[in-house]
Amino acid sequence: MGRKSASNGLGETIRPGTRLLHYAGSHFRYVHASCHAADDAPGRALGRQRSRRLTHPEQASAGLLAPLTKPTYRHLLFSSVLWWQTYSIWVVVSGVVVLDMTDSALAVTLLTFWRRAAQLAFGGFAGFIGDRLGRRTTLIVSQVVIFAACLSLLLLLEGERLNARQITVAAFVIGAAWTVDAPARAALVPDLLGSRLTADAMLLESLTHSVLLGAGAYTAGWLLEYIGASAGFSALIVLTGLNLGLLTWLGRLHVPQITPVARETVMQSIGGGVEYLRSNRSMLTVVVISALINILVFPALSLMPVFARDVFERGAIGLGVLNGSFSLGSFVGLFLTQRLRRHMSFYSIFAAGTMLQCLAWTLFALSPLFNLAMLLQFLAGVGQAGFYTMRNVILLTSSSNEMRGRAMSTVALSQGIGLPGELLTGSLAVSAGPRFAVSVQSTVAALIALAIFWRGKSRQPANP
Repeated sequence: MGRKSASNGLGETIRPGTRLLHYAGSHFRYVHASCHAADDAPGRALGRQRSRRLTHPEQASAGLLAPLTKPTYRHLLFSSVLWWQTYSIWVVVSGVVVLDMTDSALAVTLLTFWRRAAQLAFGGFAGFIGDRLGRRTTLIVSQVVIFAACLSLLLLLEGERLNARQITVAAFVIGAAWTVDAPARAALVPDLLGSRLTADAMLLESLTHSVLLGAGAYTAGWLLEYIGASAGFSALIVLTGLNLGLLTWLGRLHVPQITPVARETVMQSIGGGVEYLRSNRSMLTVVVISALINILVFPALSLMPVFARDVFERGAIGLGVLNGSFSLGSFVGLFLTQRLRRHMSFYSIFAAGTMLQCLAWTLFALSPLFNLAMLLQFLAGVGQAGFYTMRNVILLTSSSNEMRGRAMSTVALSQGIGLPGELLTGSLAVSAGPRFAVSVQSTVAALIALAIFWRGKSRQPANP
């Protein structure tokens, strides 16, 4: 006997395997009539059904390089490489030029302050912008803004009218463009690859970023040393121009899974995103933990020069060794994360990475030995790899197509929320010392995170 036809609840018959187009709020969604009942069971929030799948070990991955078989994804990955190098060069060039102009460490730190302020200001709207313009169009517009900002700085420099305030304004503008770009870029990955290869793509991107981490900074330093600031700004313009051309080409390619453009207002978009987040316990936990880590743990990275010089008395070489240990740990952690996927769920790896980096930072701050501090920085990097990669994977794979951009915009928002944490860490380090500041904040973060994970585990529904 053939398979029975299903009903859509309106008295109309649906043939198995056909695709339906129905109106859901302000979005059009395509749904397979043959989808699994567990995914779309009536009376259950879609987010909660998807979040249950994140608590079980994942199937073996298709392979770390499997996403590269898709030409459209190769275009996006190359664009991301250009994007990362642009960021690295900008940090070095803007910092050195401002320091030369002002001879003020405060002026340099304000560049980071205003970049984080842009994340805080635009993080909540990034998903809406990506939905309204379309993800690929959003990437193009973001690169146009960055290109215009860098070109303006170069023209001001050549006209001998450039000052630190203008660079600071550009830092905010470029930070806003990056804030809007990041969630649209991440949300585009499942559109190009499908959910099956998304985790492999996130690991591949993290690995590529780890390998190329220092290339942009080294290039920027060489250009500033041997040519000058104009060469640094010119490099930013060239990289952004190449990225813009690549994204324009990507915009012409056919992407069958692309999400239609939203027609909501700003408040409807934000309200819908908040409500969707509340209905998905795994996503909500990830966002809250991400904000917690950005407020209490990540600001410790800004105190690394203080630990190297004043605590361990190792100077610039010691700083390089500590940073190198953290980077090496992140690199090794990516391979470990890939192996753990065979035995642990995305959520479990995320929780383990969070707790490991919190504990490693606590012990690092209390370490009496420099060699022990190196090992603890390595472990903090391992934890960071699991935390960072699985955070993005969970948000991408547990959200529906039309909510994916808004889910990823919470990453930028949680990073912007870390701005008060930078001020808190600096003030506490001045008044009580860097050891006390980092150890107390990391311990508090570990205890709060443990309570959140434990509460989430106790509320987890039993396996069917």
